[in-house]
Amino acid sequence: MSVPDPRITSLLRRDLATAGTFTAVMWLAMLFVAVVVVRTAPGTTLRLVLFLSMLALALLNTASMGALIRRYWSERIIIYREDLRNLDLARQATEEGVADE
Repeated sequence: MSVPDPRITSLLRRDLATAGTFTAVMWLAMLFVAVVVVRTAPGTTLRLVLFLSMLALALLNTASMGALIRRYWSERIIIYREDLRNLDLARQATEEGVADE
């Protein structure tokens, strides 16, 4: 599927980079929380339950981000075409407003 506007590819790359960054930061935060929980939670069973819960949460969030990325990639023209149209209209209105002054 060819992309008619190169700005679509640029917007998609930016959104994919943002999604990847958020996922990496989320994993770092979960790792930090896991370390703190291991140090402070009373009892091995509670530590294990909390750690497994955090791991499940992180895996589900990562899977949802993967689904979002796949969806954006497959529907990129539909998703970004309207955004670009609105940006073009806003830019045109701004230019017309500046030209009128």
